[in-house]
Amino acid sequence: MTLTGLASGILTASPAEAISSGTGAVDGAYAFAAKLSNETAACTGALVAPQWIITSTGCFPQNPQGGTPAKPTTVTVGRTKLSGTGGHVATVTSLIARADRSTMLARLDTPITDVTPVSLGTTASTTGDVLRVAGYGRTTSTWAPDQLQTSPFTVASTSSTKLVLTGDQGADACKGDAGGPVFRENAGHTDLAGVVTTTWGHGCLVSTETRQGTTADRTDDLVDWIRQQVLVPSAKAVGHSVTVSWSALAAQDNASYRVYSSTTTPVPIDAAHLVNTTQATTLTQTSVPAKQTRYYQVVAVTADGRSAPPTDVVSASTPLAIPVDFTGDGKGDIATFTRGTAGDVYVANSDGTKFTGNSVLWHDRFSIGTEIPLSGDFDGDGKADVATFARGTSGDVYVALSDGTKFNGNGVLWHDNFGINDEIPAVGDFNGDGKDDIAIFKRGSTADVLVALSDGTKFGTATLWHDHFGINDELPYVGDFNGDGKDDIAVFTRGTTADVYVATSDGTKFVGDGVKWHDNFAFNSEIPAVGDFNGDGKDDLVVFTRGSAADAFVAISDGTKFVGTSAKWHDHFAANDEIPAVGDFNGDGKDDIATFTRGTAGDVYVATSDGTKFVGDSIKWHDNFVFNSEVPAPRAITIL
Repeated sequence: MTLTGLASGILTASPAEAISSGTGAVDGAYAFAAKLSNETAACTGALVAPQWIITSTGCFPQNPQGGTPAKPTTVTVGRTKLSGTGGHVATVTSLIARADRSTMLARLDTPITDVTPVSLGTTASTTGDVLRVAGYGRTTSTWAPDQLQTSPFTVASTSSTKLVLTGDQGADACKGDAGGPVFRENAGHTDLAGVVTTTWGHGCLVSTETRQGTTADRTDDLVDWIRQQVLVPSAKAVGHSVTVSWSALAAQDNASYRVYSSTTTPVPIDAAHLVNTTQATTLTQTSVPAKQTRYYQVVAVTADGRSAPPTDVVSASTPLAIPVDFTGDGKGDIATFTRGTAGDVYVANSDGTKFTGNSVLWHDRFSIGTEIPLSGDFDGDGKADVATFARGTSGDVYVALSDGTKFNGNGVLWHDNFGINDEIPAVGDFNGDGKDDIAIFKRGSTADVLVALSDGTKFGTATLWHDHFGINDELPYVGDFNGDGKDDIAVFTRGTTADVYVATSDGTKFVGDGVKWHDNFAFNSEIPAVGDFNGDGKDDLVVFTRGSAADAFVAISDGTKFVGTSAKWHDHFAANDEIPAVGDFNGDGKDDIATFTRGTAGDVYVATSDGTKFVGDSIKWHDNFVFNSEVPAPRAITIL
């Protein structure tokens, strides 16, 4: 027997008769059967999972090792009569070949969820077993039948990989039946037992062969492999979260999926590395530190307790967090806090070229009076939330979490004694666990810096992380200046000295006292800000001279110091009393700059970074956002 000719071209469309000496399938029967067609050949297959067909390698002679089909191939599923309108037509996007057989898996461009896949039988066939073969191939009298053909076949012999089949009443598989399912029927239940590979073609149209017999690859011992292959996981990182997605097994498997993760590969498949178990086909791991690569494997477990082997390893690396990505799409957005008695909070989302949305209310009572609003991803889900510091004598800190469309929570107290009176609050992921924490700079002569870490639901006890940083009227800022995934602190002396000092975080404290990273940056009333402007994972500095000159200078971090004194990246941005800001507004991994004109115009301009300069002069991204004394986020000035 040879495979040659089992995959055949479609010559005509004429009424069906049967697989040689077989019968036409009843309309709607064996809906899992699939017709594969390309410009030169046609084959048969079977749906084994919503997005996967099992068929023969001979259907894709140009792709014996799998990969992308050399010829565009369509698949019709759930249509017993090809001239009908039911079922689905999909396109094959990729192929996976089984090395020790002539069996192949074909992935479809879209899942088919309303056709029940054939069950994957695990019982080995033995001599004398009666199975059924289905196919769309040639019949005794028809080149290209319109109707699915079936016939019982008896197992004549078996081997470790093959079934030799003899059809009833002289039936044999014909051209176009390659890949056809061989299945066991029991009380209306079907279990896949094999895939047609070769035939003598006895009784097929124009065949003069007198020998009879059809051979199939066994599939009962491929069940775990099939389930392993069809999952095809992928991983995507946004903010502090990594979402792992995979294809579903057949619904009748009632599978649950175990997702394992580690920072190394291979991933240990044990309880210590189990992220979670779910029956969904996606799982999000939150609180992943910035700039960490996570590796994942998925294991499918069916209702009967059968576990497939782990999938191939997939990975994703978390970027530096965007503290104003309120929607979690990887682009920085803007918000405005009206404060006063109303306490409304409005958000305009970035689409990468502009901020969209006018008067889109995300909260109607948050940060009232003179409270200080800041943003950060406090629960580590990849979406930026908002916090407000009451200060005064209470030192209350309230948080409203983002669900991607609004801020949830009214008066949710996350700390009741942090940031009193004129202490300056700040937000950053100081221990690198993927959840943003809060810090307070006491300044004055004590110059203490206290940190309260987030556990995702509240801020913990305030702890002294530095006892001499940011004295008197020096301006404190936060950023990951050495690129280790933990936020550090910097202070600008301004005046005529314009020194910049940094203390780096080791996850439990800020290290360094009087460590100067720049000695000539941000003079007098110039406004500094922090961002990763060249996209190398280390936060840099920008200073806005404002006034009529409105220059913007940048000093790049090399991990130990800020390099550059008069490196002008823009010569006309954030003039006079406009409020400058920093954020990755187009989502390219490099921080850009924005300016809020406020007043009655409410214009917002953006200049994007190309890694060496800020591009764009008077490019308006919004013309009606942040008026008068409203407080925007982001902003380069903590307290307005």
